[in-house]
Amino acid sequence: MFCKEKDKPTNNYNIVETLREIIHSIQQNRVRTFMSGFGIMWGIFILVLLLGVGKGVEYGVQDLLKSFAPKSIFVWGGETSMKYKNMQEGRRIFFNKYLLEDIRRRFPEIEGLSPRTSVSKNAIFGKRNYYTSVTGLTHEYWSFSNFKMIEGSRPFNLMDDRKVRNVAIIGKKVATKLFLNDNPLDKLIDVGGVYYRVIGVMKNDDMVSQRVESDIFVPFPSFTCNIQDAPNMSTFALYLSDDAQISISDFSIKITNYLARNLRFDESDPNAVYVRAFEEEISSANSIFTGISIFIWIVGLCFLISGIVSITNILFIVVKERTNEFGLRMAIGATPYHITIQVLLEALIITLASGLMGMFLGVGVLKVVNMVLTATGGMGLLKTTEIDMGIASLAVFIMVLSGIFAGTFPAHKASKIEPVAAMRYENRG
Repeated sequence: MFCKEKDKPTNNYNIVETLREIIHSIQQNRVRTFMSGFGIMWGIFILVLLLGVGKGVEYGVQDLLKSFAPKSIFVWGGETSMKYKNMQEGRRIFFNKYLLEDIRRRFPEIEGLSPRTSVSKNAIFGKRNYYTSVTGLTHEYWSFSNFKMIEGSRPFNLMDDRKVRNVAIIGKKVATKLFLNDNPLDKLIDVGGVYYRVIGVMKNDDMVSQRVESDIFVPFPSFTCNIQDAPNMSTFALYLSDDAQISISDFSIKITNYLARNLRFDESDPNAVYVRAFEEEISSANSIFTGISIFIWIVGLCFLISGIVSITNILFIVVKERTNEFGLRMAIGATPYHITIQVLLEALIITLASGLMGMFLGVGVLKVVNMVLTATGGMGLLKTTEIDMGIASLAVFIMVLSGIFAGTFPAHKASKIEPVAAMRYENRG
């Protein structure tokens, strides 16, 4: 009992002295310490950046996919690549308003349906003109699309279609070309010789609105009366009701088979029509980003592993350089346990400090990137960056555990040093 009471202060003294020696060793070998910790710091820094930017792009894609309702489907006419009965391949597939009316009658699952057809026309306001694409849509198109418009704008409504009103929604670029900095709302523009009142202006703060920033949209009935009578359409869009008892994928097959029968092409022809369901696009995007997240972690962990290897190598060098010191300490009473703890603590301190530096540096860079993105309105899909501090802290924690593991091997080697052998090693040096 008496011996145990005397051992306690000795152990406390040794721990304090061990920490002092580690700090002294780090201060005396700043370059070596920096090089051993740089791999850890760089690995955490890259991992934080990749996770932050990756999450930002993911949010950008999700925001892009919100431009249309999940149960919306777009159909494009293509060109047949297979023979059908006595007809050759290479036929262009078009739709007309009578076909769309029949689709609406035959498929009660459809909540809304809109043709989409375009033609190039000259738009004029005063002395300024702009040659651009004019697209005819029904009011239902705006029911399942979430295009962003400037304040004071409104989408087409049912009465615009029924009364064949000459109203228009224009893209941001059209507004700039025709009106410069003036407010276009409620102004009349000449589109192909017919005057249309501007009721809406699209924003261009996302990729969807940027793609239509040069377009003019008018109600489909007005389009057929004033722009192009009974046009053949290459595109139409629809969306299913919320209580539809059929999956998007099954309905896509169903509508494809219907079109094949009515437009006379082989159902298995992959190029005759293209059917894209937004719900499937969302699912595919989620799968892609899951894969990207896994890839980012793999890349980040590769950097971290290289850092662990560098720490292990540096600690082996440290043990070799301090062989005489460890031998002398063991000769005057230090146990292998104390030597092991000293090496492990040095690995822990270097790893923890380097990991925290990498994490804070990465978070700081992401904050600067966020400020730039906010000031510039974003870069394509990247509108913001985000890093989960919990995940970043977990990465540092894993890194610390890995650093301790990395220090185990050189620590074990140091604990096996024999005092006499250490003296001989020093004398040889």
